[in-house]
Amino acid sequence: MANALFLNKEFSVEKQYADAISGNYSAKVEALDFRNARQTAEKIDKFVSDATMDRIKDIVTESTVEGADSLIINAIYFHGKWQHAFDKRYSRNDTFHSSTVKQKQIEYMNGNRVVQYYAEDEDMQVLSLPYFDTSYAFNILLPKKRFGLEELRKKLDGNTVKKAFSQLKSTNLLQISIPKMKIETDYKLKEALMAIGVTEMFSNGADLTGITRSPPLKVSSAAHKALIEVDEKGTTAAAGTFVRFVRKRQRIFRKKFKADHPFIFMLTKNHNPLFIGQFV
Repeated sequence: MANALFLNKEFSVEKQYADAISGNYSAKVEALDFRNARQTAEKIDKFVSDATMDRIKDIVTESTVEGADSLIINAIYFHGKWQHAFDKRYSRNDTFHSSTVKQKQIEYMNGNRVVQYYAEDEDMQVLSLPYFDTSYAFNILLPKKRFGLEELRKKLDGNTVKKAFSQLKSTNLLQISIPKMKIETDYKLKEALMAIGVTEMFSNGADLTGITRSPPLKVSSAAHKALIEVDEKGTTAAAGTFVRFVRKRQRIFRKKFKADHPFIFMLTKNHNPLFIGQFV
């Protein structure tokens, strides 16, 4: 993860602020020469690229820097190794039902999982797959109605998700089929933040004197880029893995979890969402 606030070098950053965001959020504050837009854009991109193992690039362009006073940058890359890996030999292409009129062939990971975490209610099935570092997990919220994603989204809030996670229990036996995925997002945050009421920091009336006292400062742009990959094994950067193979003829499966229609996914640490998206 990379977090940073880049300022035009005309601004002098308050030491207390720089120390606070560095200590609390591992964020970097740096003053750059925004008049040299190309060089500044290249430097910011290198910061993000280095922090994400070259997975996130081109988050800032020369035109982004031109005329800007400051840039907030956040980039996330996550690719964890499963606690119990999927066997690639069982991966198969199958139909994913995106909508009533759109289907596509995609590759599914299939596994007969022992000691995974599962819950369900009248609206959804919830599957939680832990990574090698078990404080992290990949969670799928699968509507029971094939095309019930929008209906489920309207019902979901913090309390609903918290309740669902609190009901997760280790299952004896579970037959799983979930898509392999690689999702990359790249969008501007300013409009999204303003839509939920975060407006003052973008206005001429912004009071950011805790960051710098002179000249007056406002946030002019915010960008976000994220990449998440889900496959049979996960990243080779993890310290180790544990693989368990289970023969089909030895088990009678009590539950099936087949994510063959639109669903919500969450990457969590200790059940706290770090990354939320949907697969459609």
